[in-house]
Amino acid sequence: MCGICGIVDFSGRPPIHTVEAMNLKLEHRGPDTGGIQAFRTCVLGHRRLSIVDLSDTAKQPMLSVDGMVALVFNGEIYNFQEIRGRLKAKGRRFRTKSDTEVILELYLEKREALLDDLNGMFSIAIWDDRDQRLFMARDRVGKKPFYYYYGNGRFCFSSELFSLVQNGEVPRTLSHQALCEYLLYDFIPGPHSIFEGVCKLPPAHMAILDAHGLRVEKYWETPTIEDSHDFEGKSSELTELLTDSVQRRLIADVPLGSFLSGGIDSTLVTALMSRRNSERVKTFSISFPGTSHDEARWSRLAANALGTDHREYAVEYDITTLLSKMIPHFGEPFGDSSAIPTWHLCRHTREHVTVALSGDGGDELFGGYERYLARRLQTVYDMVPNLFREYMFEPLIESLPATTDYYGTSIIKKLKLFVQAAARVRNDPLAVVPRTFSVEEVRVLTGLEYTSDTDPVITAARQWVGLDPVSRMLFTDIQTYLAEDILTKVDRMSMAHALEVRSPLLDYRVIEFACRLPLRFKIRNLATKRILRHVAQPYVPESILKRSKYGFQVPLGLWFKTHLKGWARERLLEGGHGFFQKDKLELLWNQHQSAACDHTHRIWLLIFFNEWYAQLHG
Repeated sequence: MCGICGIVDFSGRPPIHTVEAMNLKLEHRGPDTGGIQAFRTCVLGHRRLSIVDLSDTAKQPMLSVDGMVALVFNGEIYNFQEIRGRLKAKGRRFRTKSDTEVILELYLEKREALLDDLNGMFSIAIWDDRDQRLFMARDRVGKKPFYYYYGNGRFCFSSELFSLVQNGEVPRTLSHQALCEYLLYDFIPGPHSIFEGVCKLPPAHMAILDAHGLRVEKYWETPTIEDSHDFEGKSSELTELLTDSVQRRLIADVPLGSFLSGGIDSTLVTALMSRRNSERVKTFSISFPGTSHDEARWSRLAANALGTDHREYAVEYDITTLLSKMIPHFGEPFGDSSAIPTWHLCRHTREHVTVALSGDGGDELFGGYERYLARRLQTVYDMVPNLFREYMFEPLIESLPATTDYYGTSIIKKLKLFVQAAARVRNDPLAVVPRTFSVEEVRVLTGLEYTSDTDPVITAARQWVGLDPVSRMLFTDIQTYLAEDILTKVDRMSMAHALEVRSPLLDYRVIEFACRLPLRFKIRNLATKRILRHVAQPYVPESILKRSKYGFQVPLGLWFKTHLKGWARERLLEGGHGFFQKDKLELLWNQHQSAACDHTHRIWLLIFFNEWYAQLHG
């Protein structure tokens, strides 16, 4: 895993010292080595975390034999050995054993068509000095980040935003649209970023920069649903795919392990890993005892059943110091509080291994979230007469006391979330991704105008209007929530500790397979992940197969009422930037303290923004 950056200026030599400063900000992503390569109109920077081929010959930026083409690459290519074999059969010679050189040689043969061959996670930049041309690409699902800015005739890019803004020409003007989207979703959906004019290259997109300008286009499309009645056949096919996907992700010249939460996804991945590994698999989990959010018993059960070398860490969450450490890695506001336990999990895992496999992607691909079931129930709920819904049932639910317990263990919280989600989708059928604030609440809180026409989440949902309501949610989540929340969180928190995380369920072949499945193979009646549970039966304990989805959360809501009360109130109400109406913040705080509402997520994402803004301007 690595960090990449660079500047292109066709009017003259780009400043090397600026790229060096950008590269230095990426050191945590690649602590092993770093390098700069300068051409007349392009300078590339790279930081390396050595995983495959640990020799210096595999360092980057990597040059072609004639020195005319240079590559910087962040990620891993899992089928590089097959590609290497095909290229060698055609007469190409290799100086290293790395996947980096395979990409470089593949580009020399196929140019941008190389993307059709790659199975992996990546962000790539290739400077072709022969054509004065920069080629860039990001993997199909968006595991590896890519920020860029193009202005005043100069193009610059980086793996992280705080690295990019080391270039003083990159604007720090806050995007009002991005702020509104952050308050809606907890994340800022690409191609938007928090700064006006700064973009993210979207997943499954490539870009070409030359003297004529910048061209961005999509190179891979999510396949659509195909009808099938062969459940057993599809289950066998999925078993083979997952087995191969896990096997490919065991290639490394450094120690490997696995995250093991005790859920279906991580347990299945670890089980398949154990079958392919001659030694006991090292597994890792964290716990926070005495709260409704703790799932340590499930990880212990899974570890005992699989016979892994398991390490569980009971973590003391020092939020007051941790928040300031997390912010630079995200670079922009990020409101998902599960980043907190992810930070600690990655930190402890890195003490023992350099690569960890995870179960990320299972919920989005195979229908694991309870909100998918809720969407099915909403179809029935909407048939109930408005009089009963709006004047009896919903007021009753809203009147129930709010709890800060994890929603998976609280029927009251589930009912409140169901009513809110039903109203949101009823008012706007495209609002299929969960929202922390409503559009009207964002307007009241900020006084800013949000434009739905330019919202990438709405654009994604509009693409799938022809599907049934639940499939529309699934496909939109894959394009937005998965990339911008789940994978952003894992990338930033793992790279903060120089840990590489690999996700077998997000092999693009598995994604294509899952997208083609009819919904009934994923969700049937009130059962989620139907086909994945079926595939997991030979490997995963029955009690885990039958358990409900459990999120990766910490009890912030409770802490905001107890030992973090003073700290949280000060940081919520004393932002000092004027973007939020203080009386609305006071109302949120008081309602949370009185248990009139559970505003945990709202308070956290507002605190994160305030602290991010203070650090940016500190």
